[in-house]
Amino acid sequence: MKSIYFLLFIGIFNACNTPKNETKETISFQEEIKLDSLALENIFADSTLKNLSVDEINVLSETLIDTSEFFGLKASFIQIDSAKKMGKYEEFLSKLDIGVFKDIKSVLFKEYDLGDSKSLKFWGYDFSTFDACPYTNGKVILVSTFINGKNTSCTPFSYYQNWADAPFYNSVRADGELLKNGDFKISLTESEGGVDESEKEYNTKTNSELRYNFKDGKYAKY
Repeated sequence: MKSIYFLLFIGIFNACNTPKNETKETISFQEEIKLDSLALENIFADSTLKNLSVDEINVLSETLIDTSEFFGLKASFIQIDSAKKMGKYEEFLSKLDIGVFKDIKSVLFKEYDLGDSKSLKFWGYDFSTFDACPYTNGKVILVSTFINGKNTSCTPFSYYQNWADAPFYNSVRADGELLKNGDFKISLTESEGGVDESEKEYNTKTNSELRYNFKDGKYAKY
């Protein structure tokens, strides 16, 4: 993957026409960052990236909402990590049931000091289930924000996820783009198909966009 270099800084100032207790927060990036499915493949194939521990994931994912499709990955990661450390991973695989994650990798992709005790950390999971229907695999990069070392938000930034249980399937692709003003947007494409009640095949595809802005030291959807 082509290296992306960018310079970031954060400025806090009072606008001349606003009260003194109101501030406007600005992050400025020299270049935009874009992550698509190919970029995700390259990230998780990079052996130089740091593999994250359970303790590190606990900190990074502290504010990930429990309704996120990626919320349950931490529990599965902990289970798999424990089996590996105890030398019982092969035994774990031998007893694996369909639909259960067989392996999850977690890495730290990028981290940035924004100044004023604020920072961003990009990290993620590479996951796959037992090779049988239903089957799931995917990769996700999340961005976690911190103020004085405290996690203030954790948000999926770019991901893809595939699910299949013949004859049905679902595929989601979310391309993340970090803008020069510090906001980011996700271009979301979802495809699904199968057979309806009359045994007729169907396929659908939808496109949408999500936007997040950086405010008060964290990301929020708008």
